[in-house]
Amino acid sequence: MGVSKRFVVTKEQIKGAITYLEYERINGVSFKPKKSDFEDMINVSKVVVINPSLIEKLVNKKCKRTLEKLIKMTGVIYDQDDEDGDAGLSFILNEIEKFRQLLDSKYKEYMKEKEYKLYLKKLEIIESEVKLRKKVLEKKLESEISMEEKKGKGR
Repeated sequence: MGVSKRFVVTKEQIKGAITYLEYERINGVSFKPKKSDFEDMINVSKVVVINPSLIEKLVNKKCKRTLEKLIKMTGVIYDQDDEDGDAGLSFILNEIEKFRQLLDSKYKEYMKEKEYKLYLKKLEIIESEVKLRKKVLEKKLESEISMEEKKGKGR
């Protein structure tokens, strides 16, 4: 296979100018764009954004989406039956921890300190609600088991 070439397209005075840069050395956020079904489009496997204001907006948008996904998952688990609730709540707690680690490792350097602390606070609130729900389910299960034992002994 041939060597893959990497280019950065910049908007300059000259129309159609392509500038070659080694973007591995450029500090920025990379992501993979969605695949499109159009035949006449350029296939792009990776995009690196280096503009600080654009990076901040991108990271903020990704974090908002992930947070909304966690909130929706929590709402769905609350609406479901109690039988599968414990496994679902554990899954949500794992997802919260993954998102917290992602914030620390990848997004913290691109966010303002105020926004970062706000996301951590929101995660903490969601996590406390999920843990509270988990405790309520455990107590409910314990009470159901003790009621069944009392009925079994009464016979």
